[in-house]
Amino acid sequence: MTHATQLNITAHDIRRGDVFTLHGHERTAAESTWPTALRGHVYVSFTDGGHAVIPAGRPVTVTRTVADVEDVA
Repeated sequence: MTHATQLNITAHDIRRGDVFTLHGHERTAAESTWPTALRGHVYVSFTDGGHAVIPAGRPVTVTRTVADVEDVA
């Protein structure tokens, strides 16, 4: 089973499927971020076809779908 949770992370920790707000628009990451040639920044592509280069340390609140871990003892 899965559920959505909100996490406060930095931009370099954005993963595929994370939903977050950037420049006043809700975005969904098409894949995890990766470093750019511009030191201290990351590239993130969006599922709607757009992309952005943002500071890697920028605080971001994301909604992430996570799997529930069941105790199998």
